[in-house]
Amino acid sequence: MSVQPVTASQEYLKNPDLKKEDIESLRNWIMTQPQLPVPTEEQLICFYHSCYYDMEATKSCVKVYYNIRSSTPEFFNDRDLSRPELKQALEALFYSTLPIKDPNGFQIVLHGLRQYEASKYNFCNGVKLLAMAIDAGLMVEGTVPGYIFLFDMKGVKLSHLTRLSFTFLKKFFTYIQEGNPIRLKAIHVVNTLPIVDKIMFMIKPFMRKELLELVHYHSSDFSEIQAVIPKSCLPKDYGGDLPSITELHEKYTDWMERMKPLFDEEEKYRINDKQSRKDSSDEINIRNLSID
Repeated sequence: MSVQPVTASQEYLKNPDLKKEDIESLRNWIMTQPQLPVPTEEQLICFYHSCYYDMEATKSCVKVYYNIRSSTPEFFNDRDLSRPELKQALEALFYSTLPIKDPNGFQIVLHGLRQYEASKYNFCNGVKLLAMAIDAGLMVEGTVPGYIFLFDMKGVKLSHLTRLSFTFLKKFFTYIQEGNPIRLKAIHVVNTLPIVDKIMFMIKPFMRKELLELVHYHSSDFSEIQAVIPKSCLPKDYGGDLPSITELHEKYTDWMERMKPLFDEEEKYRINDKQSRKDSSDEINIRNLSID
């Protein structure tokens, strides 16, 4: 896996509909927004591409992106795998950006539990690792036609839900739906469990109709997921041709370690004023709710 950043010239060659004058127009607009950092040309291209070259949608995406990143250090700061909390998260969870894209050229991001004890699960650190996987792809490969999230529910219990808070759930879904500079095409959930209804009860208020329509559930019969993602793109754990989840996770971890200089550089791009401070007034911990 490369750690060499993509260049704007590569992006213009890759995307014939991408116009340099539009990126310049976007940069000129950002210069009128003193609260915003000025992204690199490559970053601007990712924003514009993710919004299907809609200028107004891109401006909104940029604002949400930097507001959430600046106000939620729990998700986006200190992305150093030598930190104890991230070492622990990598023991408790598995991640990978799968090495083979699907036939549409969509990048698949895999995530699930390695350790099933709820006490080992930390939502914020999990989101941080997921964001690192997405960011790493954007940094070194740039734009791709789309992304697929592949989530494994094996080992998930009701006790995991008590580890969540509405504040961070709200910020996560705001970011995914309004500020994430990728084209999200599908969310496939494998090893679906009966508690999925309770999970959806928790998170559905934060999800727009468009995002809900991207979610697809599959049982432990892996022929279901193989019907939508070819075996050539799946780990052997799901009957696929790729290495095991454990092997893929180890390669992902090595990649994230080597990406540290790029993550450190990205953390310089934050809003400096106080308007994006966290509002703690809406903090409600799900552990205080009863689940019928």
